[in-house]
Amino acid sequence: MKYKQFGRTNMNVSVVGLGAWEIGGNWGPIEEEHALKLLNLAYINGVNFFDTAPVYGFGKSEEVIGKFLNQIPRDKVYIATKCGLEWDSRGRIRNNLKKDRVLKEIDDSLTRLNTDYIDLYQIHWPDPNTSLEETSEALQKILDDGKARYIGVSNLNAHQIEELCEYIDIVSTQNYYNMLVRNVEKELFPIINKFNLTLIPYSPLAKGLLTGKMTEDFEPSKNDPRSGDRIFWDKKLFLENLNKVEKIKEISNRLGKPLSQIAINWLLFHEEVSTVIAGTKNEKHLIENIKASDWEMTKDLFEEINKILF
Repeated sequence: MKYKQFGRTNMNVSVVGLGAWEIGGNWGPIEEEHALKLLNLAYINGVNFFDTAPVYGFGKSEEVIGKFLNQIPRDKVYIATKCGLEWDSRGRIRNNLKKDRVLKEIDDSLTRLNTDYIDLYQIHWPDPNTSLEETSEALQKILDDGKARYIGVSNLNAHQIEELCEYIDIVSTQNYYNMLVRNVEKELFPIINKFNLTLIPYSPLAKGLLTGKMTEDFEPSKNDPRSGDRIFWDKKLFLENLNKVEKIKEISNRLGKPLSQIAINWLLFHEEVSTVIAGTKNEKHLIENIKASDWEMTKDLFEEINKILF
């Protein structure tokens, strides 16, 4: 495993991290024993950055990671979680970044994670009904109380990030970014560089499209999380992307490298990126993703792929 300094923090993170969305059961049920096995498999293969959120499985993902933390030295891993989404007894989710709510969320997360501190605490989604100034007051108190080491954001736009930076020091932004979804480059790279942030791409494999295993007749079911994603429901865009994937698969075959590793290393080629969080429920796929760190993309290969993507 290769490691990289996480932006301007003192954290030295694995370039391949583990996203724990699936561990919460959001992409189909998963047994706790299997989830723990995945976490330990990642850890023994060098992964030290684990990203979760309270809403993943309505607390389940954090709870499983808490049990995982019981089995290892806490200072050997970095745990990232989030705030800003709450749910009711019927599972309905709403945005809430009010100060009192954020202060309650951090304590709930610490309890579920069975830890005294969180390494990276992130705003999950913006809340249109709460000012960023109010939210930042809660986040600053969390820092001052030692409940989190660093603050980051997720899914905020450039204007929101710039405003938040007026109130509190943030170190990272987490966004939907991969070879097929690239709006981050135009919209956020300038602000990332302006404030010396680091970027955590999520869905690096475009929710399975960059595994190279999908065909033209793929249709996500109503309950499939992909059904609401434009790269799947927009059939024209889906077919255009599928054509790009087929061309990149030719490069994959030529190099003898899995397409998933090419997708991860394409992201890591960007200096703005420190770690890529790839989630999976499959042990084989987990190891395959981790082994992306065994090699690095060359500039020539990066440019060859970009000619296909543009």
